[in-house]
Amino acid sequence: MRNCRKHFRSEGIRDNLLQAELKMSTIPQYSSLFSCLYDEANPVGSLGRGTHYSVFRSVEWLDVIRQPLTKPQVHDFAVIWDEDHDTRVIDVIEQIYMAGLLSPIQFVGERKGMLHVIVASRFYYIGSPSDTEEYRRGIATIAQGLEDPWSLDLGMFDRSDPETMHQCDYQGIIAAEKRRVDIYLRNIDSLWRLGTREFVRQRRGWEEWQGTPPLPPPPPLPSPSSVAKPPP
Repeated sequence: MRNCRKHFRSEGIRDNLLQAELKMSTIPQYSSLFSCLYDEANPVGSLGRGTHYSVFRSVEWLDVIRQPLTKPQVHDFAVIWDEDHDTRVIDVIEQIYMAGLLSPIQFVGERKGMLHVIVASRFYYIGSPSDTEEYRRGIATIAQGLEDPWSLDLGMFDRSDPETMHQCDYQGIIAAEKRRVDIYLRNIDSLWRLGTREFVRQRRGWEEWQGTPPLPPPPPLPSPSSVAKPPP
């Protein structure tokens, strides 16, 4: 019985691994610099003009206020797509990342030739206005350097007070009423806890599956009374 339980447990782990691999194979990887954790390829619902989103993860040596870290952190952020799912925004994010400007960003979107970047309000207000303007210029330079230049809108997000939307400015990232946009973005943040944080290693299924699953137990031997006796 114990061997049976081990066998079924190993089979279950193997099935979970196969399902995880299948799920990973269906998520497109837009970039070689950061990974895609969740992807909506097409519009979902009826917010704005075909609004949908994807969640990405990068590794950062700068924290949310762009201060150097002694140990890297993971950084989850969301791309808000509209109906055309313009993947050129990924090229822009890669350049922002390589310029060391990505760590404060929570949401990025492109709509009608405008790049919308929403940073953590903590970063937006921690420095002087000139610091914020310098950061804005850094991203604007990248957006303007494209073959088809984009203008920049820089906004902010604060998860602490959903009732008043204090320190939240979404700068038209979605073509809808601000309250509906706020609910949509907060739901994404609630699901994914966007931003930078320490990396916590998760136990992988294959670490529990050690070696080849045991062979099933042999069938029970027949009782003496059930064995047919040879004719005399």
